[in-house]
Amino acid sequence: MTEINWGRIKWQSRRGMRELDLMLLPFVEHDLPNMDPSVIDDYMDLLNATDLELFRWLHGTAEPDSERRKKMVATIVACHETRKGREGV
Repeated sequence: MTEINWGRIKWQSRRGMRELDLMLLPFVEHDLPNMDPSVIDDYMDLLNATDLELFRWLHGTAEPDSERRKKMVATIVACHETRKGREGV
């Protein structure tokens, strides 16, 4: 397995849309490092989507285009729910 470049992952997670950044950046900083490498691969695949696709998927107004992405979106949303009510979320 290759070494994970967390700086690169975090940089690619910065989308410039506040609503996305508030969900993706805490996920990358707090949750993703504790997950299986296959989940990291799924997350990197998800980052290939457009900002608009990600926004719609993460906010439930559209459904992801693959089972792999559906599972990843559900994971991000679940992790985000555990942080609700904390400062910045």
